[in-house]
Order: sequence, then C-alpha cells, then structure tokens
Amino acid sequence: MDFLLLDDRANLKLSIIRKLEQHYSFSERKDSLCEQLHISQYLLERSIIEINEDLKRFELINEMELIEQNNEIILFQESQISSSIVEERYLKYSLEFTLLQTIFFNQFTSIKKYGEKQGMSRTVVYKIVDRIRQELAQYDIKLSKTFQLIGNEMIIRQYFSMLYYRIYKDSDELYNQSDILSVNELLSAIRLQCEEATNFYLFKHYVFVMLERVKRKQNYFLPSDFKSADFDKEKFIYQTIERWANHTLQGTNREREVEIRGMLRQLGVYRMEFCDLENVRVKKYASQLKEQFLLYPELMLTGQEFWDSINMTIYQHTFITPLIDLTLRVIDLDFFYERYPLVFDICQTFIYQLKKDEFTFSKKSLFFNLLLVVSQQYDQESEKSTINIHVNFTQGEKYNQFIQSQILIFDSFSINFQPVVHPNTDLIVSDYLPKTTFSARSLIWLAPPRASDWRNFGNEIVEINKKLQLNKKRM
Repeated sequence: MDFLLLDDRANLKLSIIRKLEQHYSFSERKDSLCEQLHISQYLLERSIIEINEDLKRFELINEMELIEQNNEIILFQESQISSSIVEERYLKYSLEFTLLQTIFFNQFTSIKKYGEKQGMSRTVVYKIVDRIRQELAQYDIKLSKTFQLIGNEMIIRQYFSMLYYRIYKDSDELYNQSDILSVNELLSAIRLQCEEATNFYLFKHYVFVMLERVKRKQNYFLPSDFKSADFDKEKFIYQTIERWANHTLQGTNREREVEIRGMLRQLGVYRMEFCDLENVRVKKYASQLKEQFLLYPELMLTGQEFWDSINMTIYQHTFITPLIDLTLRVIDLDFFYERYPLVFDICQTFIYQLKKDEFTFSKKSLFFNLLLVVSQQYDQESEKSTINIHVNFTQGEKYNQFIQSQILIFDSFSINFQPVVHPNTDLIVSDYLPKTTFSARSLIWLAPPRASDWRNFGNEIVEINKKLQLNKKRM
C-alpha cells in the first residue's frame, strides 16, 4: 500500500537521510547517492539544503545535520535521533495530515474557508484533498460531500488509531483535555488488574478515537465475525470498563455494551485472555504455518505455550490490529536472516503463500512478529550451532589473539576458536592459505583487516550457521 500522507519531496529527503544513516561512515559520494536514488546532482544538492532547513524548523538541527564536503555528503547525527524521528516530524507537519486531522475532528467546513485560513489557493487545497481521498480509498474509507468519514466503522477507527499511534506514540497532545482526563481515569481503574495498563499506548489511542467517533456521530458498531474469549460480565475488568462507559458514553445499554466489547477486544493486543485462540480462521493459518515447520523437524519447536503465542499473534493481526502496517517504520530484517535462517525461511514461505486479500494491511507486521515469537522459542529450545574457527596470521600469537577478540563482536553466534585445524573446523581466517585445511572454508585477510574483509567474514559466518542448522548432528 502507498502511504500518501507524505509527498514525493518528503519521501526523497527521508531516503537521502536513510541512505547515509545505513552507511558505516555516515557519508556517501554525491555521484553514488544520485545513482542509488535515480536523481540528478542538482536535485540532490537542493534536497540537502531543504533537509537542513526542515531540521531547523523541526528544532532538530542540533541533533542532525547534513554537510557537503568536496564530492561527499556527510550526515552528523547524535545518538538520540534517527531518520524515524525525522519521519514523524515530516508526517506531523505535512499538509495532508494537517488537513485530515481537521476532518477527523469535524473542524473542516469547506475548501474555500480552509484555504483562506491556511493562506492556500483552492487549487492547492483540492490537490491535498485528492491525495487524502486516495489514501483513504485504499481502506475503503470515503469522504462525503460534507467531508464526513464514510465506511466500515471498525476500519475507520483502526485507521486513525494506527495513524495517531505512528506519530504520537505515548503522547496525548492531540486530544482535548476532558478526553485525556477520562481515558486516564479508565487506565487507573483497570491498572488494578492490568499492571502494565499505563503502557497500553495503542489501546489509549483507540479509546481516544472511539470517544471522538461516538461524540460526533454515535457510530456504534460490532463486527459480525468477531468473538472474544472473555466477555464474562462477572469479571472485574468487564465491570470496571462498564462502570466507566456508563458515565462516559451516551446511548442505549446495547450500544454501550458494544463499545465495552470493542475496548475488551483491543486489550487482546496485550492480554491473551481476550483473544479467541479457537477461532476457525486462526486455526487455519496456524495449520498452514505448522506445515512449514514439519519440513524442518530438526527445529523441534513444540509446546502449548509456544503455539498459544503463535495463535495469539495470528489472532491479533486478523481481528485486533488489521491495519497495523500503518505504524511500521523501516525495518532491517538482515539480523533474523543471518542469525535464524531456517526460521526466516519458514515465516517467509508462510507469508508468501497467503492470498492477496489475506492480512492485506498487516502482512509485514505479521511476518516480523512471527519472526520474534519463533526465534525466541528457537533460542529457548535449541543450542546455538557452534562455529569452529582457526585464526593464524604470520604476525604471531598476539595478533591472533587481537583478531579473535575482534571476531567475538559477532556475539549473536556461538564461536569456538581452535588452535589447530581439525576435520570439524568450519572456517580458517589467515593471511595465507594453510596446507592442511580439510574441508574448512578459508578467508585471506590483510593485516589489519579492511571493511571488505569483515564483510566477507560476516557472509561466511551466515552461510556456515545456516549449514549447521540444517545439519544439527555434526559428524
């Protein structure tokens, strides 16, 4: 899905920052950046100027700045900031989000009046509205002639909950003071049973959005395909939310009950007891995933607790956070690919086999969260595959010890150093090729090693680790 609340210029500027951020030296040649981004040098240089102006406007210039030096662009970045923080600022102050926010809070009256207030021409406002319509249309949400949100109420609430969570995280600055007091009152009440309630930021945004929707249109809803595992009215959590709803929400008892159930549903993000793990769709997807596990019996991932976590993850992405991909930042999955190659292959194959209309707006998040669940279980039930390495440089033993200490930086892997080459040696790191190597792989390094030497070493370790995981029983 395209995210249309950031225009092409903002996306280009973010791409420049990310390219530099990912480079180990935080710098890149202009011609190389232009080639990677498919832009002219003029556009690159103009974008650098704009980025620094934006950082000043966002009051981030003391933490991040881009400098041109000869033929290079250098990123100066403090440890308290990243491209993700800059992205949040671009989004928060974008014309599209600002206008959409006025629509959500029912403050948008007409294109003419909005343009006059913001100092924009009607043509500009029409273009912004058009981008917003395109953005919302991806989720089957429409704008009426009077700029009211029309569509599936659950999807509307999900969309704005996820959007506001993406930008504001634990901040409630967006909402009015009376709603803030009301939601904090609810969280204080449920904290007696849910100690972590103060960290339910996604839940908080949902309740804020729900209050706004109810206040504006009393648009109550109950998805026809939804069932919770815990709607017991005798339980403390239900009664606590019910008391809060009775003095907060307008409407009939039936309408309030629907909203209570909607809130309990949202707590399923954090608490398993609010998830229906016996749901037919959950069982179907869990069965498909289990088929992939059966192809790798050496993983031996079993246990009810593990499969409950899998089922909960699937349930959440199906029913509770079906639009969760809206919150995603750029994620680098190389760690999982290198450290858990079999787990990565299993989860990736499962995701690829899903139909286009399955997990349409939560597929990426589902993939990432399955990786987290399965890799944690793998670490609990499996010993790390030990990689045997022989290090021998002509500079002598002290230099060998120095290289070994540097190699131990790769602490995600279990590494054993061997003083001599054995039949079970996996890798030889040296500045010459020893006569006796058996079947070990060899790397020839300069002294001291270059960045390319370390890159080659990392690639070798990844390949050896994958081979060892496939063949657990070393001969």
